Amino acid sequence: MSLASKITVKAWELPGIVLEYYAYSAGTVTPLPSHAHPEYQFGLSFNCQGEYTCQGAVHPIPIGTLSLIHSGESHAPSQRTYLPAPATFWMMQVEPSVMDKATAEIAGKPTMPFISELFLADRDLVKRFQAFCSTVAFDASRLEQDAALIYFLAPLMTRHAEGHLSPVKAQAHHPAVARVRDFLQTYYSKNTSLTELATLSGISRFHLSRAFRKETGLSLSAYQQQLRVNQAKKLLVRGLSISEAAAAVGFYDQSHLGRHFKRLTGVTPGEYTN
Repeated sequence: MSLASKITVKAWELPGIVLEYYAYSAGTVTPLPSHAHPEYQFGLSFNCQGEYTCQGAVHPIPIGTLSLIHSGESHAPSQRTYLPAPATFWMMQVEPSVMDKATAEIAGKPTMPFISELFLADRDLVKRFQAFCSTVAFDASRLEQDAALIYFLAPLMTRHAEGHLSPVKAQAHHPAVARVRDFLQTYYSKNTSLTELATLSGISRFHLSRAFRKETGLSLSAYQQQLRVNQAKKLLVRGLSISEAAAAVGFYDQSHLGRHFKRLTGVTPGEYTN
C-alpha cells in the first residue's frame, strides 16, 4: 500500500495577492473538487505536468509553462490519485482590482484583461514570474516586489491579453524622475512602495518605472539597493557590525545585505572590513 504524499506549503500575503509554494513528496493524493474563486490564479510547475478540468474538457499543462485561471472560472486541478515522484510548484492568486489597476496603468484601458490560453509557453514571462516570486520569498523590499510585479504583468497584458492591448506611449518625465530620485537618496532605508513613489511623481507606477530606467539607466529597486549598499559601506568602515549596518540601511537582515553587497561590490561585507 502506498504512503500518502507529504505536502509542505509556504505562503505569503501582499496587498491583493496570495503567493504559495507547494512541495509534494511521492505518494497517494486526494484530488480536489471543482471550484471557483474571484481571484485570478497563476501556476508554475517545475517538475510535474499539471492538469485542469474546465471549459468542458481536461487540459494538460506542460511543465515550465504558466497556467492561468480567470476570475470566477470553475475548474478542478489534476484528478490523479498518485504521484510517482516529488512535485513542486508556485501558485499565485491575484484579486481582480490588482489586475484592473495594472491594465489601466499599462495600456490605458481600465478593464479586466482576458487571456484565452489556459497556459502560456512564454519563457521570458515565466522568468519574470519566477523573479517576482523570488522577491517575495527572499523578503525583498516593497519597492523591489512592486517593481517585479509590474515587470511581470506588463508583458502578460501586452503580449497575451485579447483586445490588442498596447503600452501607452511613454513621455518624458524629467521632473517626476528627479523628485523620486531625490526622495530615494534621502529615504533610502525606508521600505517604500512603488505606489508611494508613483503618488510622489504624479504618474502611474508603470510609467514611472519606465521613465526612471530610461533616465537613470537603473530600475527603481536597483537604484535603491545601490544607495543602501553604498551607505552600508560607510557604516561598516565606522565600525558597525554587519547586522547593525543591514538594519540601519533598510535591509531585512544580514544575509539580505550580504547578497546585494557581494553582487554590487564583488566582496562580502566581512571581506570588505578585513
